[in-house]
Amino acid sequence: MVDVDALWRDYAERLGIFSARPDFRKDADYVFLPAQNEVKPRDTFPTNRYQDMVHLRPALPQLMLQIMTPSDLKTAIEQEQPEAAQLAFELMLLGNGIDAELSDFSAAHYLMRYSEIAGAGIVPLVHYLTFGMNEGRDTLRKLRRNFTAGARAWDAAKPTILIVVEALGGADVPLVGLQLAIEASEANNVVVLALRTGPLREEFGQVSCGILISEHPRLEAQFAIGHLLERVEYAILASVETAPIIAALVERDIPFFAYIHEYAQYSLPSGNRAAMASFAQFIAYSSESVRKSWQDVHLDIGLNVEQDTLVLFHAPLCGQVVQRADYLAARQRLSAVLGLDLAGRRVIYAAGGSSWRKGTDLFVMTAQMAHRLDPDAVFILIGDAPNPEDSQSGVWIADHLQGVAVNRPDGFFYAAADGPASADICMAADALMVASRLDPLPKAVVDAVSHDCDVVLFDNRTGFDDAPFAEMPRLHRIGFGLLDEAARILTGLDLKAGRCVDAPKGRIANTSSHALFLTLTEAFRAHGKAQRHFHLGLGQFDLPMLFSMRPSDAEYRLKERRLSWDLGRKVLWKSESHANRVLAASPYPVHQSSSVVRYSAASAEDAPEFSIHLHAFYTDELDYDVNRLSAYRHAKRVLVTTDTEAKANLIHAIGANAGLKLEIELVPNQGRDILPFLRLFYAERGIAEGVWGHIHQKKSIGSSADGDIWRIFMQRLVLGDERRISSALTTMADSTVGLTAPFDPYIYGWNGARRLLSIVEPRIETPIPPHPLIFTVGNMFWTRAEVVRKMISFFGESFPYPNEPIANDGTVFHLIERLWPIASTECGLKSVFVCKPDQPRR
Repeated sequence: MVDVDALWRDYAERLGIFSARPDFRKDADYVFLPAQNEVKPRDTFPTNRYQDMVHLRPALPQLMLQIMTPSDLKTAIEQEQPEAAQLAFELMLLGNGIDAELSDFSAAHYLMRYSEIAGAGIVPLVHYLTFGMNEGRDTLRKLRRNFTAGARAWDAAKPTILIVVEALGGADVPLVGLQLAIEASEANNVVVLALRTGPLREEFGQVSCGILISEHPRLEAQFAIGHLLERVEYAILASVETAPIIAALVERDIPFFAYIHEYAQYSLPSGNRAAMASFAQFIAYSSESVRKSWQDVHLDIGLNVEQDTLVLFHAPLCGQVVQRADYLAARQRLSAVLGLDLAGRRVIYAAGGSSWRKGTDLFVMTAQMAHRLDPDAVFILIGDAPNPEDSQSGVWIADHLQGVAVNRPDGFFYAAADGPASADICMAADALMVASRLDPLPKAVVDAVSHDCDVVLFDNRTGFDDAPFAEMPRLHRIGFGLLDEAARILTGLDLKAGRCVDAPKGRIANTSSHALFLTLTEAFRAHGKAQRHFHLGLGQFDLPMLFSMRPSDAEYRLKERRLSWDLGRKVLWKSESHANRVLAASPYPVHQSSSVVRYSAASAEDAPEFSIHLHAFYTDELDYDVNRLSAYRHAKRVLVTTDTEAKANLIHAIGANAGLKLEIELVPNQGRDILPFLRLFYAERGIAEGVWGHIHQKKSIGSSADGDIWRIFMQRLVLGDERRISSALTTMADSTVGLTAPFDPYIYGWNGARRLLSIVEPRIETPIPPHPLIFTVGNMFWTRAEVVRKMISFFGESFPYPNEPIANDGTVFHLIERLWPIASTECGLKSVFVCKPDQPRR
């Protein structure tokens, strides 16, 4: 029998509550709320939550047994000891880690995992037992299953490091993570965190103290490896995909550096790139070509490439002369697998499975061309077969493979899974084709060269363009997409059989021979010693980058701000004066003609005559806005564009209800809200000169709640409030000002719009800065007709605006919002950005 009173005393004294609540059966803080129409004498009211719950759910003890971990208390419940279930329930309600000691449930974990429950004010344990269990919500059980103690015991005399990988799979990037873990384990305690599991889990376990698999590391790591994280000296992030761990590292003040293999183009979402570049103290890239692909991110974030990055190839590229016996044996085994005699035939292979990025389609087409030049050549694709139900690429690749009669004994094209036959293919093959559209440093090339295979690959598509590989005799580069040239080279190369020897002669070449882990950590430590800038202030804007706006995250928001400032990264302005100092120090005219001023409520009498253009693709908040914001009542014209007759009728009724005469025009929704505004000023329209405000109802920032806050932030700074207008409008009374807009505390670069600059650069005379620093984020502003016409001139009235996707970045829409200050500068006018620190932005 469990002594329930003694057990309660043990836990209650640990929390310092025993004197206030010596009996777990009574809870003075609990207020019983009887069910509707339930009448009970007061002396029969439950005195704690358990009695209330079990009254409604008699099976409560059985539900608790499903989540409790083995203990004497659980056994007592199973044996139906009186009050054992009630004690367990009351103990678990205490939280503070006690719930996690007794069960697979943690209130702290549950609230972090499901923030909407925290907002609703529901007791986490009650919610889970009442609803969450049936809904399949996560508890610590899944997390604990995903933690595995490693084969290495933790040694207090050794430093502890955390290595984070995307997955424990067999692809190139996880293999590099394993290489780092193996090298690090020689002198360190290694803890491994992966977002997903994979076939290398055992290998990682052999060299680590523990492995955690978690897709939500910031929320879950503390509950599974918190005791290990407390000991971590620094972390290595072995992929840009590991960005979800960054918040957990910043929260715990764990310094980290990254080893990046992925090209920036396909490292999505873009937030992962931004987080890595903003908070990694140091970034190493696997090749110069990969680093070059990140140069736009570096510029946007303000990362010092020379100081904060290096290039380090992760493995030696060694050519090896093949022994004839090994070659012939591999050919014999491969012949048996394929069902044809390979004697005297040319064998060409590609590796990496079926995908668009790996260029499977390009390899198949090259094989078709090469087959005409050498009908005896055999082509083999190593990797996973295409998914014929994947409409994006799988169905088309599968159809293409069927068209070349894949795996027919009398054919020329074969597909094999990556497995036991792969080594024989490398040994027996004459050449490898890397058909990838982008592939940093594919391990297939390392394997091919080590088996004395020739390699044909595209220029500027892999990391093997770097200088150390320029003289490698087995690497043959061709222009991207020149498949006829690839076929000609592949069928014209000497066969490996003529190079085989009867005794080994050693390596042909070795591009590098370094300890990856040691080199990276030495560079990281040297970088840390060189850092001289540290920021101690709070900053004017309490806004998140990695965390939330919840009060509980305030400490961590401050940490991330200070870290980004210490590293000199452009993420968040410190203050409006900081922005003004940076703008004034810039050598670019567009920055020198821009400034930030404090918002104030102003009188309409001080404003110039003005008109408003409103694009109302969304109409759900229009009635409220038009009636609430006083600027609409003082406008000379309010011109509303929308895309359907039904919306136009609704807008007309809204205007009539507000006592406003709204001019309504039907336009296509092309170019989001900004193209309808620009087209108002095309020559054929003859819009008069004057001040125009551009507003829209867009609310596409994350969730609808964040979108509403952002929209109100923008409209308040542009238009004002119910009684007064914004000083952004009265500033336009100054004839030297061509643009006023809200000041956004976040610092945005050109981002994806940079690749579109070539569209307008020939028509812009003002020097375009490498970083915009400040612009009309969100495309809501006041400007003059002449500035709008200047913007139109950047594109021309006949510019073929595309029907773009509603993307977060990288469209012509995003380019235009960054060009407004340049248009104003080209008109000889200034741009003024209005700052209102007390207006919520998120």
